[in-house]
Amino acid sequence: MFFKIIESEIPFGYQQANCHNISHYISLILESKGYKCAKIWAFAPIVYSTSSARLISFIDKKEISPNGKIDWGYHVAPVLQVRIGNKVRKMVIDPGLFPKGPVRYRTWIAKLRTRKLIYLIMDSEWYLFNSSMIPNSQLLPYSEENADAKPPNVKLPDWFSDKLITDFFKHEEDSLKEHWIEKGLSVNETALEFYDVEIKPLLISNIHQELVADYKMLVGNVFNFETIFRDNNWNYEMNDDFQKKHRDIIEKYRDVYAVNLNKWRTKLADLNAIIQLNKKN
Repeated sequence: MFFKIIESEIPFGYQQANCHNISHYISLILESKGYKCAKIWAFAPIVYSTSSARLISFIDKKEISPNGKIDWGYHVAPVLQVRIGNKVRKMVIDPGLFPKGPVRYRTWIAKLRTRKLIYLIMDSEWYLFNSSMIPNSQLLPYSEENADAKPPNVKLPDWFSDKLITDFFKHEEDSLKEHWIEKGLSVNETALEFYDVEIKPLLISNIHQELVADYKMLVGNVFNFETIFRDNNWNYEMNDDFQKKHRDIIEKYRDVYAVNLNKWRTKLADLNAIIQLNKKN
């Protein structure tokens, strides 16, 4: 199953973002083959604490990130219970971090090398979480205003009351209608192609360092990349001057992104069709 996942064209090589989309897609592959998995979520203090800015941080070996690091507030991967000998182990499938095979969940956590990391193991149906500076609704005192509020699906301890995580949600409603999974996978695949074709050949070129710096700001910062290619928008870094300067290559990779998006929409639809057929049978 691990090698079937490797062969599924999931863009593991771009590690700046979209682990939740990769994780959910893998969970659907497993479900289509009759396997039920969970997900393991790891949270750096910046996500659950208002008093810490600590992230999960790696050196960017591809040299695509503007600051030379890959920073995550959280990370998630599928986890399966596997019988090994006379014991059942929780094994994590995360080819981005462990390309040779599944690893025990504690090995996965140790790889993240983050002090005060917390983790949750949850059903695979939970797609992503909301975050807010507002206290968790489950901890608010009773009042007529919140009497009919739907309780959250995760019971958090009292010391989370002033933190950022609020509630997990499924892949439905907006995330389903707006094709978040397909867009996330397309972003990663397009960014990888941009890196391989446009950035990697220039890394050793002394005369192209200004261009490389611009490309790193575009592709190495996933928020910038999504702004340009997913949203067709702008921000203070991806402003009019930047977009005019790199108009041709932006147009080229907007077309690449559109092709990738159509591909992932088809692949996900086919995968869901298999799952539904299996349920009927």
